[in-house]
Amino acid sequence: MRAARSYLGAGLAVLYAAAFAVAYWLYAQEAGQFMADIWVSLAAIPYILTTRALAGSSDFAADSIAEVLAAAAFCCALAYVAGALIEALLRGAWRLATRNRRRAAPAPRSRGEGA
Repeated sequence: MRAARSYLGAGLAVLYAAAFAVAYWLYAQEAGQFMADIWVSLAAIPYILTTRALAGSSDFAADSIAEVLAAAAFCCALAYVAGALIEALLRGAWRLATRNRRRAAPAPRSRGEGA
């Protein structure tokens, strides 16, 4: 199950969760004001665009805690998958680069050469 563990993916998911927490905290400070939920809505853009594409409309509201939690879970999972893909590509490129370097190592010189 090595493919399911990704340090970069986990880090990105934690950062996205922290961004959601801060965005919701900012919303809670200004609840009831005009455009108070702008930060939560910006953090939930992947969720909003996906629900709009799948259902035809999206009525995301920051005052619905269940929808905010669903958006946070979806966006964190998306960040994890993106990070895992990036990490896998970087690891593969590193393996490819180091494998070619080991193969292209110069041949040992004989003692009489170059003197």
